[in-house]
Amino acid sequence: MPDGVPQLLTLMEVATAMRVSPHTIRSWVRKGRLRPLRLSRRLLFHPDEVTRLLVSASVTSAEEVSTR
Repeated sequence: MPDGVPQLLTLMEVATAMRVSPHTIRSWVRKGRLRPLRLSRRLLFHPDEVTRLLVSASVTSAEEVSTR
């Protein structure tokens, strides 16, 4: 792959990496929590977008723990 072109992740790759079902990933897309790049009907994800979701989930979890 040429330099500067990111390796996009498939829905299955994201689901496997996050240990959730593909249905959960699609749900997050519908709710706007995860933004895909659409190529025809295929959902592809930029690695930075997946990282953003993980960071926001970590921050939310930390906030919930600190309010207890």
